[in-house]
Amino acid sequence: FNRSFGEIQKAGRKMSASITAPLAGIGAMATKTFVGFEHSMAKVKAVSGATAKEFASLEQSAKALGSTTIFTAQEVSNLQLILAKMGVSAKDIERTQQSILALAQATDSDLGQAADVVSSTLRAFGQDMDQGSHLSDVMAASFSNSALSMDSFSNAMGYVAPVANKAGVSIEETTAMLAILANNGI
Repeated sequence: FNRSFGEIQKAGRKMSASITAPLAGIGAMATKTFVGFEHSMAKVKAVSGATAKEFASLEQSAKALGSTTIFTAQEVSNLQLILAKMGVSAKDIERTQQSILALAQATDSDLGQAADVVSSTLRAFGQDMDQGSHLSDVMAASFSNSALSMDSFSNAMGYVAPVANKAGVSIEETTAMLAILANNGI
């Protein structure tokens, strides 16, 4: 009987260790993720100059988008930080972040690249970031319906956007022209 009881205790310890260790690992990962998100949001707060109310809204939107998109809350907060570093207001970050997330997802591009392309294109056309959602939607539609890619769009806009803006050609028309050129191998 003592021998059987000892074997049962030994088996119980092994089972306990095999369950406890993974649970501890999961807890450590959750803590690391939470700390990473909080650290990223602290940077957003410092760089953006957002009021307490605006910051609370940014934080809430990062959590919401992190739970409803393929991106994590930390990735969303990193996008917010990138936009804040570009001088985008807290209000405009909230307006454009979802469209930039959708654009990055649709084009399988990096969030930083998507934010940079949207921002630089708007600046080249003399427009404010409050037009970021619209431009993201135009870009996503163009990339989905033509051979135009994020990289080719970005490269071409670097040359074409200032000229198109001076000539009075809209972002939409310029994007459509770039799509036609891409479809024709140019």
